[in-house]
Amino acid sequence: MEEIIRLPYGKTEREFSIEGLTLLGILKPKRYPEIKDQKEAIYRAIRNPDYGQSLLEIARGKGSAVILVSDKTRRTLAKEIVPVILEELTKSGIPLSRITIIIAVGAHPMLTRDEIKALLGEEITDTVTVVNHNCRDMSSLEYRGISSRGTPIYINKIFLEADLKILTGAVNYHDFAGFSGGAKSILPGISGFPTISHNHLMLLDPSFGSGYNPMASAGVLDGNPVHEDMEETAELTGIDFIINTVVNADGKLSGIVSGTDWKKAHRAGCKMIEEIFSAEIREKADAVLVSAGGYPFDINFYQVMKSVINTMQMIKDDGGIILTASCSEGLGADNLREWLNIESPVRLEEELRKDFNMIGKIAYDIRVGLKDKKVVMITDLPKEEVEFLGFQKADSLEEAKEILSLRENSTIYVVPYGNITTARRVNPL
Repeated sequence: MEEIIRLPYGKTEREFSIEGLTLLGILKPKRYPEIKDQKEAIYRAIRNPDYGQSLLEIARGKGSAVILVSDKTRRTLAKEIVPVILEELTKSGIPLSRITIIIAVGAHPMLTRDEIKALLGEEITDTVTVVNHNCRDMSSLEYRGISSRGTPIYINKIFLEADLKILTGAVNYHDFAGFSGGAKSILPGISGFPTISHNHLMLLDPSFGSGYNPMASAGVLDGNPVHEDMEETAELTGIDFIINTVVNADGKLSGIVSGTDWKKAHRAGCKMIEEIFSAEIREKADAVLVSAGGYPFDINFYQVMKSVINTMQMIKDDGGIILTASCSEGLGADNLREWLNIESPVRLEEELRKDFNMIGKIAYDIRVGLKDKKVVMITDLPKEEVEFLGFQKADSLEEAKEILSLRENSTIYVVPYGNITTARRVNPL
């Protein structure tokens, strides 16, 4: 019987027949229950947290407070959580005039006033002081020394000067910091550009020309130099309280971790993410057929690259990736072409070490991380764009199989949501 697979593609789906191939599994996030009463869960997390004292307990007697909020690219429920935090702070005696909300954008673009209103709501935006962090404004930063890994530590002054310091955010996989949430609110969230750049360069192996540090990868905390440097930096800032959310594959709230023991709370959130988004595999396949998750996750190539990185560990050393992604808005990064024009891996690494940025990292992913892999795209991108990336374009799965020289009974994994799915190797049967 012919097996038909339907995968998200743009705002629609595409059908693929995997007849003749040996399907090792369809890897996707596990079903995880939604918290039905979000408001009650938020109040409980703030008033009766699992990891330490309540916010009200530690706020009493304090004269000022600062709340870190992630930017618009992350689902953190800030609009629902921040009002409850403000309620508890004012109840403790801290007036709204002594509370500041910092949008912890790291090195991302600062939010406009309208974007802040969409993130926090109009009332909070109009009644509480809300500021964007600016990682390049050195006058707004305070120098706190050098980390044990040599990172110069510059942190937002407003945060450091507040009596009470509160982190909000969301926990999810991060491709080289292990997980988002937790210390990432500090670094990169409210750190200076020199701090961010030095920290992020730890994703590369210390030895020039050796590629990525294998410990700097999704799902790895212990031994991950990027994460450990982030936590060391965060510890120097005096964090008082954390509240981080966990959402399931449907984007619904599934958990809240909170309390004064911010590291323990964050670890609990990471464990939940592993339970939801980590798919077990017992062997590596000849190929993987992966969708970037459909709109908006496949709107451009910049967005879909995460799906490629997530699936690399699912295939054999000589395996292939068949990526289905609309990319209706093209490459999605203005200077990606400029970085990809640096064809020498040595020079590319030199430039990346000199001035680290995420566009350069993607170019390095393509030119170095994927140099031994074959990637075939089923996409709306023009053929010349796909070939410029170093990939090949196919109009069908049959054509992709021919390009990858897949034979009868070649093994394959199917990944409908490559943007949020990672693999965890378990002992073979």
